[in-house]
Amino acid sequence: MIERVVTAPGLCPPPSYSHVSVVEAGTRLAFLAGTVPLDAAGRLVGEADPVRQAEQTVANLRRQLAAVGSGPAHVVRTEVYVVSDDPAVLGRVWEVVTASGLAAGPHSSTLLGVACLGYAGQLVEITATAVVPEVVLRRAVAADAGPAAEVYLRSYDAALPTVSRAHGDDEVREWFREVVVPSRETWVAESGGETVGLMVLGDEELSQLYLHPDWRGRGLGDRFVALAKERRPGGLFLWAFQVNGPAARFYERHGFVARERTDGSGNEEREPDVRYAWSPGHRPGTPGPSAPSAAVVG
Repeated sequence: MIERVVTAPGLCPPPSYSHVSVVEAGTRLAFLAGTVPLDAAGRLVGEADPVRQAEQTVANLRRQLAAVGSGPAHVVRTEVYVVSDDPAVLGRVWEVVTASGLAAGPHSSTLLGVACLGYAGQLVEITATAVVPEVVLRRAVAADAGPAAEVYLRSYDAALPTVSRAHGDDEVREWFREVVVPSRETWVAESGGETVGLMVLGDEELSQLYLHPDWRGRGLGDRFVALAKERRPGGLFLWAFQVNGPAARFYERHGFVARERTDGSGNEEREPDVRYAWSPGHRPGTPGPSAPSAAVVG
């Protein structure tokens, strides 16, 4: 829980930040190193332009927050460093910060003019402290249908850019609202009030497992699979598109074994797929029995 005291008693109201931010004891915190205006290749972005550097710095800060399961809304404190002694320049950088959403709340911050920063040509740097909200897995209710559908759409398009969906966005949303959530065992992952993942189980099938793109590679999929095995201790199967190499590696790491490959004629997307199965006695990394040769179509 974050408590923001925007104006402390007896002090002048701050223009766009909070005087005090209080975090409940036991809350997980992330202390981010100074974020700088470099691109992924280490090149300076926005040479001699403090506003452009501020924009790149904020974009990089968002990536740092996402990497630890947090986000701008959970920032409790920043320090903004600008190489300038001109208050107008500092003000333009601060405008970027406030417009970015980092000031939503608002958060506690200090804006500093400094003589220099660590990289040649660097004009802006931002440090941050943020709450890392707990991720909760729970059964979906009717109100989760919309957010779950959006996770499905974003995840599908990010993970399978070469596979055309058989149904449009609105059809997917209706399917989640009218079919998936009301009549199937649907689980959602929620972090800070935001739906970031979903899983749907059939009698023996793990029929859907999708994560928001920003949440891939953080162990959330592992938690979902562990839950699926707990809910279906007798065994599971699932279908995955053959083009989805990361999914194949993920499921194989969790003990799923390819049992059947098809040319895709049996699915709506007409995309070659593979049927994976897991049984409780199988250990990850050991080969399972081969699928019958007649089933190996693709």
